[in-house]
Amino acid sequence: MNAHDFDIAAICAHPDDADLIMGGTLALECRLGRRVALVDLTRGESGSRGTPETRAAEAAEAARILGVAHRESLGLPDSSLEVTAAHKDPVVEAIRRLRPRVVILQHSQQRHPDHAHAGQISYEAAFLAGLRNYRPDLGPAFRPFKLVYCLTMTEYSEVTPTFVVDITSTWEIKMRAVAAFASQFTPEPGETVALALDRFQSNVEVGARRFGQRIGVRYGEGFYMRESMVVSDLASLPVSSF
Repeated sequence: MNAHDFDIAAICAHPDDADLIMGGTLALECRLGRRVALVDLTRGESGSRGTPETRAAEAAEAARILGVAHRESLGLPDSSLEVTAAHKDPVVEAIRRLRPRVVILQHSQQRHPDHAHAGQISYEAAFLAGLRNYRPDLGPAFRPFKLVYCLTMTEYSEVTPTFVVDITSTWEIKMRAVAAFASQFTPEPGETVALALDRFQSNVEVGARRFGQRIGVRYGEGFYMRESMVVSDLASLPVSSF
């Protein structure tokens, strides 16, 4: 691994997405000594609350709390993400520059269009990044070893996870990182539209408890993989029935 290689890169649409849906896992990986990078596709400038500058400062603080080594925004247009070359190529460049072994993406079954598009953009960019003759001006070809999709457990999507990470030990870190996005939890004067983030603590906890229940722990985060996993010894599988 050279100085620019990362073990994990999480690529999400908005500055607080990764913290909300996979913050416990990222904190756990950082605790294990992994080099983790966060890539926010947009600055969240179309959101109902906060300014891009405020959200950038909040994102930096959340990254510090989680312990990640690097966080950046690609500055793509919020609420206008599209699966086009113009939006894929900045992600290709980031993947080639960061050289992550594992990329965590947002799953396509999402209520917010940006979240769904972010997953598809990142999936296609990860493939294109490995093509030597595709945009060599964006850096030397590199393809991640594994793509993993992070799941949300809401009324809009309940995809069965391939695996669940026990985040009980990093739950408080995750919640402190989420709370760093204070602008998102403070209604503006005269605001009349209730946001899901107004119930963020209970919603995030319910989802984490439901994922955790699947593996018999207090809190969990769920992930999905398209590929089959290799098993060489059934007796060594770290899965219990209960």
